[in-house]
Amino acid sequence: MRPIYEQSRIPLQIRRLMIFDEICCKSQKYPDEVVYLTSESKLALGVMYLQEKKRYIAFGGVFEYAHTRKEVIEQGVHHLPHDEYVMCAITVKQQAFTKPVRTSTELLWHWNHYIKNRRYTYLGHDVQYFFPVNDELEMDYPPHRYHKHLVATMHLPLWDNHKTLTTPAYVDKKGRLRLKGYPEKRLV
Repeated sequence: MRPIYEQSRIPLQIRRLMIFDEICCKSQKYPDEVVYLTSESKLALGVMYLQEKKRYIAFGGVFEYAHTRKEVIEQGVHHLPHDEYVMCAITVKQQAFTKPVRTSTELLWHWNHYIKNRRYTYLGHDVQYFFPVNDELEMDYPPHRYHKHLVATMHLPLWDNHKTLTTPAYVDKKGRLRLKGYPEKRLV
């Protein structure tokens, strides 16, 4: 990830356009596949170049909460490797955030229109793809708070820092998301 994306002296929309230009150029090299900038952005932003139509589609992540055992099985997280049943879970589901468009500027415009006034949660680079949560842990870490929220990564300037739109996600002193309780330091 280039450090220029984190420089606040460049306006936010210009930094976003630089990101979309870079990922669109990268996706043309691998047509009909979802391409990510880095492994840190896999949950938050991916772009696919449709070679037949010569258009781009942007994908993003949305939290999906499964409260019953049947919903957990539908998400595909129903059995862990060490034979422990998962009673409720939260996963990240990739879905298209934009319509097929021809240029990266149109892609950014549709992206901004989709994420406007939607709730999102910042994630660090060390977060797993899903968080299995059993019934006894639900009081400490309520996963239903993240249901239908967009997945944002701290390293991409794709979301505005509106305190009213973000979820109460907290990190510890090392910068990792806290799973138990709330307290230490608010991300935004």
